[in-house]
Amino acid sequence: MYGVGGYSEICYEQIVNNVIIDGKELASFLLQLGMTKEIYGFDGILGVDFMERTGMIIDFKNFIIKYG
Repeated sequence: MYGVGGYSEICYEQIVNNVIIDGKELASFLLQLGMTKEIYGFDGILGVDFMERTGMIIDFKNFIIKYG
């Protein structure tokens, strides 16, 4: 897993049958599980793969998230 600063982190990969985030359900979705809370202070990262599959649009001008 490459994330903050581009460093490689130890993680586990697992395909989950169904995952629901913000009311969006995805079947057969690859998760990378690693330590982020202690090191970086957040619970997780939603990547571009999630954004593409859900049609997520980030409106930086208005600081809102929409779905297309």
